Amino acid sequence: MAGLQCHLRLYKQCFERDDETPPDPAQKSRFDMGTRVGVVARQVHPGGILIDEPFNKHEAAAAQTKQLLEHSDASTLYEAAFTEDGVRVRVDILSRSNDESWDLIEVKSSTSVKEEHIPDLAIQLHTLERSGLAIDRASIAHINRDYVYPGGAYDAFDLFAVSDRTTETRGWLGQVHGALADMRQSLESESAPIIDIGSHCTKPYACEFIEHCRRNEPEWSVDELPRITADRVSNFRASGIRSIFDIPSGSRLSETQERVREAVLTGEPFVSPALNEELHRILPPAHFIDFETANPALPIYPNTRPYEVLPFQWSDHVLHPDGQYSHHEFLAEGWDEPRPEFARTLTKQLAGAATIVTYSGYEITQLRNLARSLSRLPLGFDGLLSLPHVDLLSLVRSHYYHRDFRGSFSIKSVLPALIPDFGYEDLEIQDGEVASSAFLEAIDEETPREISDSIRSDLLAYCRRDTEAMTRVVDALKSVN
Repeated sequence: MAGLQCHLRLYKQCFERDDETPPDPAQKSRFDMGTRVGVVARQVHPGGILIDEPFNKHEAAAAQTKQLLEHSDASTLYEAAFTEDGVRVRVDILSRSNDESWDLIEVKSSTSVKEEHIPDLAIQLHTLERSGLAIDRASIAHINRDYVYPGGAYDAFDLFAVSDRTTETRGWLGQVHGALADMRQSLESESAPIIDIGSHCTKPYACEFIEHCRRNEPEWSVDELPRITADRVSNFRASGIRSIFDIPSGSRLSETQERVREAVLTGEPFVSPALNEELHRILPPAHFIDFETANPALPIYPNTRPYEVLPFQWSDHVLHPDGQYSHHEFLAEGWDEPRPEFARTLTKQLAGAATIVTYSGYEITQLRNLARSLSRLPLGFDGLLSLPHVDLLSLVRSHYYHRDFRGSFSIKSVLPALIPDFGYEDLEIQDGEVASSAFLEAIDEETPREISDSIRSDLLAYCRRDTEAMTRVVDALKSVN
């Protein structure tokens, strides 16, 4: 799959991979969730035999698989291992279709079959059939988003949908031979292939070597223009334009992209004449709020669905009429569904607010979702949606740009440009995805209490930093007028 995306990625995975470097916390969380999904999915064909050799003991796993296939009447194998045609695969579920053939099932934690899943299935089918196995069906088992968790053990037959993709997979087999030949040619070279950066660096998956491939990019790369399409970037690079400095005057750019270009060329920030007026919309008492949410693939609370968004934490920095700030926060204990208590405490906290300030519209969206999903709303909750709201992200995007934003308006990019000595580097948790997985770890009954308490402390520090960052951004923007 890496080779289909980019031969350079495949080459570096084979010859320059650093297995001593652990995945980043967000990536590890995705891996762990995928593993848990795979274990639950085995109950679609229960009673099978697990080939439990680790991934780095592939030959032992292949030998165990071969022995079971030859000397056992097992109807289902989990993590069956094969090596054929120089290709190693581990099959999530291999189940007998009849006395002479098998069904191949690849488990995905997505809620639908995606385009990239078919070649993933095809390389497994290719390898299994070369080993002499007759395959009747090739399928993708994915999560059923409509499943409502009743509590207790998961019902795998309701939780997963098994989609027969045999026709598409066999249609892809014709490309497997050519793709493998091309990859082997690249791997046999004495040096890494030369491949320019482009949209393939992130599609269908983010490449772990992207920073290496960008090392020679100019300081102000053309892909730092906000919302520029991959095709437009490719066209610029094809014509020799890699830096914003090289973009000819009069090139077709959006209003925001032209502002960015001008800020890069001059070194001077763009400041809208309306910036001060927009900042004055933040009337005290102004509540700078931020939410953290979890959306586990496997539901953990009764009456919730896979990937349902569950707010579990809020932070609120309050700007009072005298110009002083106070801070308040909430973090769910986690044993009970967090939304009712989240809504109750937030409603109480925002009583008397003149303005709500957020960074993006995410928090308002979650308030609307709470209004739809909770059967009983706290008294006064409906009024939160009618409070005057300032979206600081939209305000910055429309009225200010510093070239050190590097084309991004996220608070992680805006903050260091405006307040260089204030950031997230000192925190254990530094982004929302990690916060989500950390909360799920903290409430897991197998997590020791001292680790859970430490995680909760880290969560509170991260969410507090987000709302404090918003206040710092507003104060900094006021000073530029």
